Amino acid sequence: MKQISRLSFVIVLVVIFQTNSVSAQMAAANIAAHGVLALMGGSREKKQEKIIDQSTTQEKISGSNVMVLRVKESDIRSKAKAHIIALQNRLTQYNIQYKNNQPVTIPKNDSDLTAIQDIDENWPTEGYASELRAYKRYAFQQKQKLPAKPVDSLNMLHTNAVKKDTISAKL
Repeated sequence: MKQISRLSFVIVLVVIFQTNSVSAQMAAANIAAHGVLALMGGSREKKQEKIIDQSTTQEKISGSNVMVLRVKESDIRSKAKAHIIALQNRLTQYNIQYKNNQPVTIPKNDSDLTAIQDIDENWPTEGYASELRAYKRYAFQQKQKLPAKPVDSLNMLHTNAVKKDTISAKL
């Protein structure tokens, strides 16, 4: 309601200070348009930035300090909302596996991260990307720690173990 009254005030000012000059009318319309855009979009962007700031924490993952962003579903104002929710849920699952020292399987490229970057270039994806890199490091470290597979003696043949026929007698 407050925005509508501000918009009405701006329109009234434009009408009152109307001139016969076309360039003056264009300038007034331009000022009014910028004012309307500032009133409509400016506060929404600031609210979203504040929500993002409040939803960001620092966490140590695989030896690195990583920015972790988890915005509540109801607070996400983005055209990429479905992708953001899916990625955040997957990252939370990776975090649970990491904390429980379980193996984590991460695809080479995350389709939701790519979609967010394509759909909403203003959404801060750097934190998601660095968190994914940290979990990939963890997964790589886990693979390095895996013990060697046990040797199956039945399937293992050495060249020394094969006996050759030393008698070449004809039958």
